[in-house]
Amino acid sequence: MEALIGIDKKHKTEISDALNIVLADQHILYIKLRNYHWNIEGNSFLELHEFLEKLYVSLEKDIDATAERIRKIGKNPMGSAAEFLEFTNLKETKKPYHDSHKILSTLLEDYEVIIKWIRDHVELAGDSKDYGTEDFMVGLIRNYEEAAWMLRAYLTK
Repeated sequence: MEALIGIDKKHKTEISDALNIVLADQHILYIKLRNYHWNIEGNSFLELHEFLEKLYVSLEKDIDATAERIRKIGKNPMGSAAEFLEFTNLKETKKPYHDSHKILSTLLEDYEVIIKWIRDHVELAGDSKDYGTEDFMVGLIRNYEEAAWMLRAYLTK
């Protein structure tokens, strides 16, 4: 049954396509966070191991919320690794990193890519009066700006 929530089909498709790209980015970032959490080494191992866990636990909630937001507007979230890799704005990490500076720098770049992409596309929701999705996307920006700020703080010497 179609969701009759005051957003026309064209706009639902545009918004869900944008949210699916966010979902792809979130999944690739999540996998990277898990990889780095498992493989980080160095003097700050325990602190950074726990910090990365907090980031991926938070991101896991965002992934679920993004997929559910797509469903709320009456569309389907993508759900395969092949789709995530096809549509992501991020680069996959193929070899494990152990160096904390390299890990944190890579994560900061990824969060900043996602922030910029969402910021560039949030108007799709606002322009079509999908204020729920607009608010959701702004919330993601806020969450990811905080993560980027924390990563930047770790990298400042």
